[in-house]
Amino acid sequence: MSTDLSVKEAFAAALQFIRTALKKYTLFVLHLSPHQNMLQGILLYMFVGWIALSLPFMDNGEVSLIDNLFTAAAAASTSGLATVNFAESYTFLGKLVVLIIMQTAGIGYMTISSFLYLSFSHRLRHRHTEVLNTEFALPKTVRLQDFLRAVIIFTFLAELIGAGFLYNYFIRHDFTPFDATWYAVFHSVSAFCTAGFSLFPDSLVSFADSKTINIVISLLSLAGAMGFIVVTDLFNRIVGRTREISYTTKIIVLFTLVAILLSSFFILLTNPGLPPSAALFQATAAMTTAGFNTIPLSSLTVCSFLVLMLLMSIGGSPSGTGGGLKTTTVTCLLATVSSHLFGRKHITFLGRQIPLYRLYIANSTFIFYVFMLFVAMFLLTWVEDLPFLDLFFETVAALSTAGVSIGASEKMGILGKLIIIATMIIGRVGVITFGMALLKRDEDELEEEQEHIKREDLAV
Repeated sequence: MSTDLSVKEAFAAALQFIRTALKKYTLFVLHLSPHQNMLQGILLYMFVGWIALSLPFMDNGEVSLIDNLFTAAAAASTSGLATVNFAESYTFLGKLVVLIIMQTAGIGYMTISSFLYLSFSHRLRHRHTEVLNTEFALPKTVRLQDFLRAVIIFTFLAELIGAGFLYNYFIRHDFTPFDATWYAVFHSVSAFCTAGFSLFPDSLVSFADSKTINIVISLLSLAGAMGFIVVTDLFNRIVGRTREISYTTKIIVLFTLVAILLSSFFILLTNPGLPPSAALFQATAAMTTAGFNTIPLSSLTVCSFLVLMLLMSIGGSPSGTGGGLKTTTVTCLLATVSSHLFGRKHITFLGRQIPLYRLYIANSTFIFYVFMLFVAMFLLTWVEDLPFLDLFFETVAALSTAGVSIGASEKMGILGKLIIIATMIIGRVGVITFGMALLKRDEDELEEEQEHIKREDLAV
């Protein structure tokens, strides 16, 4: 009798502790700025993933705590970088944990929670709307409710269709029904979320000649990286809610396709004998920051590495699963340069004037991206004795959350791995969001400061 009573008391105490912890966590979140909220959310499921992966039955017993943290950070940032061979080092449960983390990270943890709040609750709507607008840069033509619905529906629909094609391929190549399902679902999610994790030890090198694998993985990566703005926009146009495709969608599609085709040409030009399909796949994987590879990267020339680093730095598009500067940011930078060179009074691109505040964001993002890249490189070259190109390539991949790697992370010590982990998280949050999370200012204080600022001219 006393034993039953003590169990009930312990259970009640545990429930009370959970309620109190959740209440305090909610109050803590409500006092954060939208940018800080994004950062803490990503850090939260990174640490939860780290704890889960550190359990004894999650790996083969040879993975250290720092390597488990690296894997959790790579999944939370959808970067796909690794310090161990993921396919051989983790058990089925460990890989399942990574699948859950990268799916949550790919959609965006705030998207999932905001979808539930906006659908079923009137409480905390304002807070979630603020954070969602921070996580996803939406044009004024896209409604938040439509966007959220498109994100949830399109993500699972795309992954389901992709998994169906992959299952059909695997089941015809001596995989059991369970393995075919598992491999199809995992790679479909990994590709759409541009995470780059693979259940095969050599990524997708064994499937270099498979048209199905190349096409399905590429299309899933493009669908995720080009972003949910494009999906929402196209859907609204198809159902007749809008009369034409938005300017943002036109820029994203045009820039992405042109960049991939040009880069594929340069990769082929600098690597005689390389199959065109391999060059196209690798350019797509870098541009979308998906991180897969169907050829050994060590076989590519240094010129190709430069092309891949440029593509990774540009990255995906706003409100997509890809990392990097974003195609629209680079478009704004190119528009600024071209308008200045041609002596135009306004910044225009494809005959349209770009709003000034968007140009501010683009320039700030580029400058801070370069600054963070320099800081990460400075620290890595200080603590690691590895070739400069290897470190530079790995840093660009980390900050752009691209899993394309030439193996530098595996050779790093604890400090080097921690630097790459921090770089991946900053890249996932976004360099500007990260900076604003650190430099939170009170709105009243900012307004008072603006009133006392004097205007001065500056020669440039």
